Amino acid sequence: MNKLILLILSLSLTFTQISDYTFIGSEASALAGAVVSDKGHSWSVFHNPAGISEIPKAHMNAGGAKLYGYSWLSTNHFSLITNLPKMGKVGFGLFQLETKNGETVLSNEQRVSIAHAFILQKDKNSTLSVGYKLNYNNWFMAPSAGTSGDGTNGISLGYINSYSIDIGMLSDLRKKYRLGAYLTNVTSNAIGNGMTRIVLPKRINVGLTYIPITQVATSISAERTLGFKKLILRSAFRYQIDEIFELLIGLQSNPNLLGVGGTLSLGNQAISYSILTHPVLPITHQISFGFYQ
Repeated sequence: MNKLILLILSLSLTFTQISDYTFIGSEASALAGAVVSDKGHSWSVFHNPAGISEIPKAHMNAGGAKLYGYSWLSTNHFSLITNLPKMGKVGFGLFQLETKNGETVLSNEQRVSIAHAFILQKDKNSTLSVGYKLNYNNWFMAPSAGTSGDGTNGISLGYINSYSIDIGMLSDLRKKYRLGAYLTNVTSNAIGNGMTRIVLPKRINVGLTYIPITQVATSISAERTLGFKKLILRSAFRYQIDEIFELLIGLQSNPNLLGVGGTLSLGNQAISYSILTHPVLPITHQISFGFYQ
């Protein structure tokens, strides 16, 4: 009975937040999502496409999580950032959120993204970068239960899809102060029709990062879904303990979340791990692997 209740709650979360899961990547999860003004990283394609302009060479990252520790509610992601002739910095991203009951897939959301970023202004003391991202959103839904209750004569819902556009901005002053902004679903497209129609949320995220010394960075950010009064505040702390290990801590309010994790770097490879608490549900563990040129 408890699992059924959690399944219904999780399905509601999936349907109302499609293509809007915030904590993609273990570092973003450990920092409780306060990464919009962070330095460019392989996961920038998910959190602020302007950040890929700061990546000097190719980056690749992949990972996943079982949300709240449940095997039937899983996410996976993959990103690749590279430099293409005549285009400059380009990023590719894939995100998947799947809900299952036993071996039956109830819902499978996939988002394929292509991002491009460029430096708009650069001088001795400051830089300003702009990025944009085109998303292809695909959502599979299993047949309804039907009169038999097991789906054998249920209504086939199949696949629905849509396109959306995100834009981001990132600025840096004297390598100490950073400002980032990210707006999702600029075109306000909806996915589905009729009873399955869902308007993709237009979310704005603005953040500041202060880097007092090379080894330390602190960030704060504010996020709001346009049309709603709810304001989400986040803060994060990074500390590069030595050449191979970085400590990550993040906090979020409304709802209250705590993220903790770390990144272990060995040459051109890295592995990140995070835990993210929830005020009601169990902890989410997430792991990511990165490869850099």
